[in-house]
Amino acid sequence: MNFSHYTTKPVEMAVSLVNTEGIKEDSLSTVEQMTEFLDEYRDLWEGAAKPAKTSDLKAIHQLRSSLRELIGSDEEDLAAKRVNIMLAEYGATPRVSTHSGEPHLHFEPLDSSMVSWLGAVTSMGLASVIVEHGVERFGMCCSDSCRDVYIDTSRNKSRRHCSNTCSTREAVAAYRARKSEEA
Repeated sequence: MNFSHYTTKPVEMAVSLVNTEGIKEDSLSTVEQMTEFLDEYRDLWEGAAKPAKTSDLKAIHQLRSSLRELIGSDEEDLAAKRVNIMLAEYGATPRVSTHSGEPHLHFEPLDSSMVSWLGAVTSMGLASVIVEHGVERFGMCCSDSCRDVYIDTSRNKSRRHCSNTCSTREAVAAYRARKSEEA
């Protein structure tokens, strides 16, 4: 079965949504910031969900927290429980769509609020990752100065940082610490 509709951009969107909440700032604290964030994924939601409203912000923050907990799950049973709760909460019901010429599955509610759409699509994307690759692909950055999450797409499941920036920063800090000890 092919869930590719839910395994690339929706997974990226889930990770990006979680990562809008940093250690020092929240880059999703206004409806303008939310609109800017969602514009990157307009091709996914336009026609399927209503644009975000100011009243959606609190619920999207709650979704973001739930996604962080899900990605932080290191046991498949716990991750499955969390994702199943989210799929039910956000109305992810399978339906067959033929809008692109070939029948394929969609799980997001039709003409839904942005919150319901975003919750259904991101949780379905992460459910696909759990089923296809397991929770060992979920990761939280090992840098002490970062709290971003990621999905490990490396061949040998060896990723430890959210980005090259954090990886380099940690490597430089370790190098300097070694040099300091040698001096």
